[in-house]
Amino acid sequence: MADDLAKVEKRTVQYYFSDGIPEMAWSVASFLLALYFLALATARPRTPWAFVLNVALLPLFILGGWAVNAVTRALKQRLTYPRTGYVSYRKPEGQQRVRRAALAGGATGLLAAILAVVLSRSASGLARMPLLSGLAFAPVFVLLAGRAGAARLYILAAVSAAAGIGLGLSGWGDLPGLAVFYGVVAASLFVSGFLACRRYLRENRLPDEAAR
Repeated sequence: MADDLAKVEKRTVQYYFSDGIPEMAWSVASFLLALYFLALATARPRTPWAFVLNVALLPLFILGGWAVNAVTRALKQRLTYPRTGYVSYRKPEGQQRVRRAALAGGATGLLAAILAVVLSRSASGLARMPLLSGLAFAPVFVLLAGRAGAARLYILAAVSAAAGIGLGLSGWGDLPGLAVFYGVVAASLFVSGFLACRRYLRENRLPDEAAR
């Protein structure tokens, strides 16, 4: 029974990633982060604008999560469900939602704390934040690639690690490095998702298109 449930869960994850739409949606959130760190890198310190940016990280994460869900839902309703149907995912129960929200908030708070500590130190030599971000994203992509059976996500893992290491050694500093890192991730996600979506649309035509 457990094996059957595991197989169903794996097929559900594979279906979710089969159209490339999640990657295109994630590219929106990554692009927002790239703009954020670019603005933070160019803001003059100890100004009202710099203060606003420093406290905007959590709202930006919330906005990014909303953007990912909105873009994914809109594109799947327009492109995926008319072709291969709709799969309803079991929503987490109350305690699970609270637990996930707490984990998300804790992760955001930890990232903000690490960012504050790093920025409080003199940036010399190694840019820590791009390096840490690249090495943190890579295993996430590897895990998703294994669960979704999508080899293209392994490429994204390699791009993430290479970008993080390269920017960490570039000498550009943390904030410019983070802006470039998330820009690279956004572009890579969009290209990966776009190519997968184009193949999905070619292989899964609408009923009236297939009848022609």
